[in-house]
Amino acid sequence: MKCAIHNDVEAVRYCRSCGKALCEECKRDVRGVIYCEDCLAATVLAPRPPLPTPAPAVPGAPNPGLALGLSFIPGVGAIYNGQYLKGLVHILIFGGIIALLSQGPSEGIAVILGLGLSGFIVYMVVDAYRTAKAKCAGMPVADDWALGGTVAAGRFPTGPIILIGIGVLFLLQSLGIFDRLFHFWPVALILLGVFLLIKRMSPGGQ
Repeated sequence: MKCAIHNDVEAVRYCRSCGKALCEECKRDVRGVIYCEDCLAATVLAPRPPLPTPAPAVPGAPNPGLALGLSFIPGVGAIYNGQYLKGLVHILIFGGIIALLSQGPSEGIAVILGLGLSGFIVYMVVDAYRTAKAKCAGMPVADDWALGGTVAAGRFPTGPIILIGIGVLFLLQSLGIFDRLFHFWPVALILLGVFLLIKRMSPGGQ
């Protein structure tokens, strides 16, 4: 086959875009891909879509960085984000765990409470930052704590569960059976394993 440009020269390759036969002189090699001059020019000169611009921050929205820093003080991050009731609950939970630790529980219970306290601090930091970012973007904030009504579908009611747990721990401590129950903590692991096994084996379980 002859070259589409030079009719007296044999073609050696074909344009990837239009399929035009090209001789050695007419082919344009771009990293192993062959184009004719017209297709290459059209590709290079084609208008490019504008780069996406970040959405402007909502006026008056909290600053995520500041919310992150303030959240290390129990309740302050949530209060800065305008979630006053959640901030109060954060303070109560933090104070409740500290109060339980101050009553001198056994070493095992103290370790569990210490880990719970560390996890709760991490939660407050992440939650304050996530909430501030959502408010800056004008997105709805998930009410995991069910403080403003019902919990959204698929969301875990974090707040009520933690408050119930803290209340149960205080009750057990006041009745003097807190440390005795610690010896039965493997039962909780067994029950959790059975629950997960049943859920996995049920139709549609994952």
